[in-house]
Amino acid sequence: MSSCNDCIKFSLNIKDPLLEFFDISTGKYRNRKAKFYHAIVHLDHCLNCGSANIVHNGHLYSNVRYPALDASLPVFIRIAKERIICRDCQTNFNFNQYCATRTREI
Repeated sequence: MSSCNDCIKFSLNIKDPLLEFFDISTGKYRNRKAKFYHAIVHLDHCLNCGSANIVHNGHLYSNVRYPALDASLPVFIRIAKERIICRDCQTNFNFNQYCATRTREI
């Protein structure tokens, strides 16, 4: 893990070990200026059978709104969730099936 990742996790009070932050930027979201924390979720095994024989098949991007003290500058965590194909059980899935941000503490 990088020191940037540790610093962002500490600042946002996020404890998920699978979430790795790599960048911070500002941009537009619905024609308003916003701050974006960019993160990626890494999987090293199949969630269906537990096999490590997997192929990474791109990413699915999600913007998760994070509570901010300054209402004039909304904060989002832009998460790149991996799409996985398991070579053993032939399952094709994305990380949404495991990490629903509404049900799992990130």
